[in-house]
Amino acid sequence: MVVSKFSLTLILSVLSIYAVDAAHIHVDTAAPSPSFSSTGDCTFLFINMADCLSFVSSGSQVAKPEGNCCSGLKTVLDTNGECLCEAFKTSASLGVPLNLTKAFTLPALCKISASSVPKCA
Repeated sequence: MVVSKFSLTLILSVLSIYAVDAAHIHVDTAAPSPSFSSTGDCTFLFINMADCLSFVSSGSQVAKPEGNCCSGLKTVLDTNGECLCEAFKTSASLGVPLNLTKAFTLPALCKISASSVPKCA
C-alpha cells in the first residue's frame, strides 16, 4: 500500500483533531485527571510520526520504519507518551486501522528505551 506523505499528514491531522475533541469531551464529563490533552498538544506530535504510518498501517508490507519515523517517535515519547496511546486507540475509528503488533515493536526497532514507552490500556 503506497501512501503519499501528504495523505499521511492529512490522516494524522484528522486523527489529532479527533483526539483533542475526544479529550475535551472526557474532561467536560469526568473529574479532571492527567491525560494526553492536559499535558500537551498531540496534534504536533502526531504529525511528527507521519513517516511511521507506512510501517504500522494495517496490511502494510513495509519491513522497517522509514524516514523520520524513529526521530518522530522519540519526540512523542519525550514530550508526551500518552499521545501515542491515544493515537493507537482512535486510529481505527478514524479509518486508519493500524497493525498494533507492528506498532508496539517501534520502540525496539528504533532503539528507544522501553522505560520511556507508556503502558497503553
